[in-house]
Amino acid sequence: MLEEAAKLLEEQPLCDRCLGRLYARLGRGWNNKDRGRALKMSVIMWLHREAAEGSVDAKKRFRIVASNAGEVGRELYKHLYGEDPGEARCRICGSMLDKAIGELAEEAAKVLRLYDARKIVVGARVSQEILEAEDEVKARYGIKYGESIKAEIRREVGKLLRDKHGYTIDFDEPDAMVIVGFPSLTVEIQNNSLLLRGRYWKRGRMISQAYWPTPSGPKYYSIEQAAWSLLQLTGGETVILHAAGREDVDARMLGTGRPMILEIKNPRRRYISLGELEEAANKGAPGLVEFRFTGRASRRDIQIYKEEAQGKAKVYKALVLLEEPVDRDRLKAAVDTLKGATISQWTPRRVLHRRRNLLRRKKVLDMDCTLLHSNLAECIIRTEGGLYVKELISGDEGRTSPSLSEALGVGATCVELDVLGVEAPDIELLEERGSK
Repeated sequence: MLEEAAKLLEEQPLCDRCLGRLYARLGRGWNNKDRGRALKMSVIMWLHREAAEGSVDAKKRFRIVASNAGEVGRELYKHLYGEDPGEARCRICGSMLDKAIGELAEEAAKVLRLYDARKIVVGARVSQEILEAEDEVKARYGIKYGESIKAEIRREVGKLLRDKHGYTIDFDEPDAMVIVGFPSLTVEIQNNSLLLRGRYWKRGRMISQAYWPTPSGPKYYSIEQAAWSLLQLTGGETVILHAAGREDVDARMLGTGRPMILEIKNPRRRYISLGELEEAANKGAPGLVEFRFTGRASRRDIQIYKEEAQGKAKVYKALVLLEEPVDRDRLKAAVDTLKGATISQWTPRRVLHRRRNLLRRKKVLDMDCTLLHSNLAECIIRTEGGLYVKELISGDEGRTSPSLSEALGVGATCVELDVLGVEAPDIELLEERGSK
């Protein structure tokens, strides 16, 4: 390895970091600057000994290496021979890397203060010219134990941000990603969203989940709009609601509330107590929409949350208008046929314009209906997630079977629908899956 390093330094000017990086996977607990300096010192001592013992060739090689190795060889050569061999710029980084790492860390710390970030991860963008120069050196000398300049920049800038500025390096759930550029010396921050786990209640009708813009303004008021009051507190740009399922725009969400993850994009403040966040959120639409936060969420939770919601039970209260009067016994008999039944449902006609026509089979777990008038009933229905309750009542012209209308032999329409209960995805399961 010493001979290889000597050959490298005879043919290529390399700074301490760029030489040491070619042997980054050898040894432990050292940085590449230490490796490079140690190799240079060893090569210089070797050539010094050879020259001191009378080798003319060693003196010539010493002069070249002293120039290509920088300060560690140059000063000794000047002392021994009274001649300055000069100092060549590093073949790979132009002798800029060591200084650049410190400058990038300082600039990154300055920018990070604007984002209330504590947990970070560092990325690097390096010019193609430098990457090609590094690859050429590795290929030419058959280097087997090196690492990339990108990896070194990421690690060393991260270590400075951790040790000098107190940031935590978190590869799983960072508050922000710091992307540093070399040799451009640019710093870019990708500020991650603030994710809050909890539930919401919708106590009014004609309120959608997501913001629904039209040329004349929002089509409906939305849960997301109600949460906009969080933007002033957090300095975020917008709010996105990720819910465990959804209720129709004309249905209320009562009872247990609906499990959700609320995402605040690009927040300038994130380390705020849940109580303060909840108080701010509930100023958005008091009396109509209520939020309750139970903790922070991670990005990987969102998809798992939505997938889990498909299998969770829901409880509904439906006000049912019948086209003809029926008596209690007839209603009870119809309900008994639906309890425990598996319902075959084609995608309802009312949503075919935005959803594929698929056949679903979902189970009615429990059902109880009370006759309020000869043609008006109130039904409490517990179903598997994903069953369309309005169509369970009406039959949707035969697209849902069996249905209450089919069992009664009388046309039935859900005129009001409330969601009373939505089982939450298993938090422990979320965490277990997320860790895999």
